[in-house]
Amino acid sequence: MINSSPFRTFYQMDDRNNTARQLAQYSQTVKARQSAGLTGCGDDNCFAAKLQQADEYLASGESCGATDSIGIILRQMEEPTAGNPVTRTVIHDGVSVVVTKDAMFGVSITIGGSANPDWIQVSTSVGTVNIDLNDLDSLSKCLDMFSPEDINLIMRKITEVKQAREAQRQIDEMSDRFVRNMET
Repeated sequence: MINSSPFRTFYQMDDRNNTARQLAQYSQTVKARQSAGLTGCGDDNCFAAKLQQADEYLASGESCGATDSIGIILRQMEEPTAGNPVTRTVIHDGVSVVVTKDAMFGVSITIGGSANPDWIQVSTSVGTVNIDLNDLDSLSKCLDMFSPEDINLIMRKITEVKQAREAQRQIDEMSDRFVRNMET
C-alpha cells in the first residue's frame, strides 16, 4: 500500500508568498536586538540589511554608480497620484526595462519584448513583473536587478508556465491522434 509508508507519500510544496511572515520575523529580530542594545538584524547578507546599507551610503553623499537596481529605481521615482501613474524607462545591459508606479494598480515592471510577445506576469516583492517568454535573453540580462527571492519567484513561474503548456500540447496531440484513429 502506498500510504502505509511515510517515504512513499507525496507532499505538497508551499509556494505561497511568505513576505509578510518574513518581515514580521525580521522586525521581531530587530526589536529583540534593540532591547539588547544591538543594532540591525544581525545578518549583514539579508536583503533588508543590504537595502539599509545602500540607504546609509546614499545619505552619506557618496556615489557608488549603482543606479539600476529595482529598489533604487523605485526610491528615485515620484509617488503617483490617482489617475496619474509615474513611468520610468531604464536601459540595463542593452535591455529596455519600464517601471510604472500606479496608485491603483501598484508597481509594474516590464522587461524587454519581442515582435511576437507571449507575456506572463509574476508577483514579486517589488511589484508585478511582465516577462515575454519569447524574449528570455532580455530577462537573463536583467536578473541582477532583483533580489534572490524575486529571482526564485520569476524562475519558478517560468518553469510552471512552460510545464503547463507542454502538458497541454501533449494532451492536444493525444486528442488529435485519437480523433484520427476513430475516423479510420
